[in-house]
Amino acid sequence: MSEPPVPESDDPEGSQAVAAGVEAVSHRSVPASLADPGLATLWGAVRQRHDRCDGAMPGTIRMPVIEPRCEPAVAALIGRSPTSRLDVSELEAGLVRLGLGHDLDSALTLLGCPPDPAKRKRSEARARARQARQALESALERWPETWAAHWGQDMLRSGLLSGLDGGEVAALLGNVRRLIDARADPLARTASRTELAAQLFGSAHSLDRQTKLAAAAERALRHVVGLSESAVEGRALWEAAGIAADSVSAPALTWGLRPLGASPLASMLGCAADAGLPMHVSLRALRQHQVEVAPGTPILVVENPSVVESAADASAVFGLVCTNGNPTSTVTELIDQLAASGADLRYHGDFDAAGIAICWRMRDRGCTPWMMSAADYRHAVQRAAAQGVPLPHDSAAAGPTPWDPTLEAEFDGGRRIVHEEFVAAEFLREFGRYAAARLGRQSNEIR
Repeated sequence: MSEPPVPESDDPEGSQAVAAGVEAVSHRSVPASLADPGLATLWGAVRQRHDRCDGAMPGTIRMPVIEPRCEPAVAALIGRSPTSRLDVSELEAGLVRLGLGHDLDSALTLLGCPPDPAKRKRSEARARARQARQALESALERWPETWAAHWGQDMLRSGLLSGLDGGEVAALLGNVRRLIDARADPLARTASRTELAAQLFGSAHSLDRQTKLAAAAERALRHVVGLSESAVEGRALWEAAGIAADSVSAPALTWGLRPLGASPLASMLGCAADAGLPMHVSLRALRQHQVEVAPGTPILVVENPSVVESAADASAVFGLVCTNGNPTSTVTELIDQLAASGADLRYHGDFDAAGIAICWRMRDRGCTPWMMSAADYRHAVQRAAAQGVPLPHDSAAAGPTPWDPTLEAEFDGGRRIVHEEFVAAEFLREFGRYAAARLGRQSNEIR
């Protein structure tokens, strides 16, 4: 035989450990010729390649240096004299034929060369990751949403699928799918988040924030409602998606609403309006007693509670509803009821990316933007500059502004944020005049 090639393994300590392991193997189960320490280098090289291939058959490897006395044993295993390349499948067949395990991995273990625990753990983790990715891609192929693939990549990058196997990933995505589909069910829309969790998944805590399901669902709900990651999170995100935490917290702040009828809620709102008091209305109250106003009643929807306070200080003669940031389920329910009764709904919010996005969503619910045009924004920025008021900068773009397409370009030109409170006196005064004209009475001036 020509001079043997240099062995792949350069770990002499590892070879010594393998040799010690081979000596410890029971000679009643392993032929003495194969338990020979002179084969330690061979078994070590095969194990190293086997583990590197994550258990897949390595094909051929370079034949490592072995003791000459061991060459006949190898020849008997593979059916021919060993050459510079060793076919690992032939070696496995020979070992299994002798009854040394059922495959190469188990045979090498019997020969005193078990898998390295750390390598085995990494190999199993890589196998789970492959299964998880395959399960994710397979499930998302059946999703009709255009954002599904992007959400799937987000799930991979976030680490939410880390440690899950294919079956667990399939179950997780199936539950997210059930939650998304449940939003179209009228019965589900009236359930709180905990009730929905119990109805869909058997536990009221299934959608608690520390669960993988809640984290995965929140990432999907952002796409469902069209919110960026920085726009809203936590409870507000679920509320924006129409899933309330419960029906008594997160009420809608109102001012000056005078509903028709004699329901307990209508009476309470009317009394609050007469007393000049803002009033919070719960989702439970709205579901039990729908709010109806006279057709054409002017009502201003605003983003920030401080604007309601300003209107109350000025004894505004018109009604207001406050979204308090992104509208909750309570707010959207109230606005839907007002719109259904024919109210003249207008909306004003912050001039920033998040506020403009809210304006878009409120417009879709029947609210006409009020003094939210490019001209209004430009006027506010110019007034701030003239008064020496520094306006903060928004890192996000405005997004589409279909009620005034020029607003998007105007905002993105400098991305100066104009908070609602900065222009509240002006738009409240103008809305007071508008409401007075609609209601046919003298408006009080908001100064």
